[in-house]
Amino acid sequence: MIHVDGLSHARLTAAVEQGHMPFVSHLMTAEGYESLSYRCGVPSTTPFAQAGILFGDNTEIPSYRWWDKEAGLLVTFGSGSTFGKVADRYFAGRIPLTVGGACIAALYRAGATDRFGPAYEERHRPDKRDAGGRAIAAFLLNPVTLYFWIRHGGLALFRIASEYLQARFSRRRTANVYVVADIYHEVLVHHLTRFALIQAMDEALPAIYACFYTYDEAAHAFGPTDPNTLRILRHIDSTIRLAAERRNANAGGIGYDLVVLSDHGQVETAPFMATDGRSLGSFVAEWLAGCTIREHRGRTFQEGGGHFAGRVEITYSGGLAHIYFADVPGRLDDEQLELKFPGLVAKIAALDRVGVVMLKSSSGGVLATREGRFSLKAPLTPDTAALLERFDSPGPLAAELRRLNSFERSGDVVVFGAFDGKTQVNFEDQVGGHGSIGGEQLHPFVLAKKAWGFDTSAVLDSSGLYPMLFALRQPV
Repeated sequence: MIHVDGLSHARLTAAVEQGHMPFVSHLMTAEGYESLSYRCGVPSTTPFAQAGILFGDNTEIPSYRWWDKEAGLLVTFGSGSTFGKVADRYFAGRIPLTVGGACIAALYRAGATDRFGPAYEERHRPDKRDAGGRAIAAFLLNPVTLYFWIRHGGLALFRIASEYLQARFSRRRTANVYVVADIYHEVLVHHLTRFALIQAMDEALPAIYACFYTYDEAAHAFGPTDPNTLRILRHIDSTIRLAAERRNANAGGIGYDLVVLSDHGQVETAPFMATDGRSLGSFVAEWLAGCTIREHRGRTFQEGGGHFAGRVEITYSGGLAHIYFADVPGRLDDEQLELKFPGLVAKIAALDRVGVVMLKSSSGGVLATREGRFSLKAPLTPDTAALLERFDSPGPLAAELRRLNSFERSGDVVVFGAFDGKTQVNFEDQVGGHGSIGGEQLHPFVLAKKAWGFDTSAVLDSSGLYPMLFALRQPV
């Protein structure tokens, strides 16, 4: 299983049509494969989607990062990942998709051997303690691999630097942090992951899952349709071809089935702070004078002279923000919020850069906009359906929102950036983004053989792929 992070079904289709992924085209025309769209669910983030794929369970994973009130902890998968401190609460009794096999560069441990991953990989001690070290050592000692790595790495570094300079000179927006991440992943991590994948195939491990993050990082840096981002798809396509060519080449006599999939898509974004340089946290601090407001990137705000007291934690994941009242146990519902912080929700919802605000309620949830409040209760009212239709198909989206709203680790206030049908307001510094609702970010793909009979039409989140993929492990 090859995981291509951040590539939507629509982008895959366009890439094949435009000639960026010739081997994927070959799989579809000559080997009986088809590209199926599925709904990754909300939030459209890698931790949520990957947990569903690998374990069939993504419960209580409300974002890429969140505040755990019970643990008093910012849970994140970024640099300095803290998920390991709460990992014992997740996946109890679940059988990993890659049990007995290898899970390479994933966010979670899910195989008999877990090999190295990117800096934000959540890693526990592998059963084979030197599994990652052995893969890297073998990579460095292989002269052929080193030659292609140095050649491609030099060209990639030159290309990304050139694209960055061209963007700066033409005043196109770039996300500088992600430009660095793009270089790191394309020049180094992609090659190491591909080598570890082939190594695991040579060892005839019964199931292998390998994650490639290069497209996602490039899309964050330059945008999902930027020429540099699209050129990276050729690099990914060559990796898929290499794995496919070795499907029957291992010493163990195992003939591998090949599945290619993604976890979410991406959309073009506009920064939340573009208008006036103010973040969501600065607005909340103004409206809750006396409270300490802390954003996950380390910015802290405090307006004096107010009658409110306490601490508010705000976490951002692309176009999604969670606001937590850290001193209040559990999640506040809409009535409790209005009693404790009158007018706050209405002020957030009235911001032109906010699409919709979601609150917990006894009826399954409430959505707030500048136009008023809308119930998420099924069946949807015509007004609620019309609101959700601005983002996606109302029925499935409402079900996905109700599920996110059922998580105790979701924010007391959940904020989705405005979406105009093409561009999403993003709470982070990204050119392409995801994590929220609206457009291609909710619609990834799975590339599977038609003969397997995959049906993704009823899949409402990534956990729906788990039984289909696990069934491929069973003898016919």
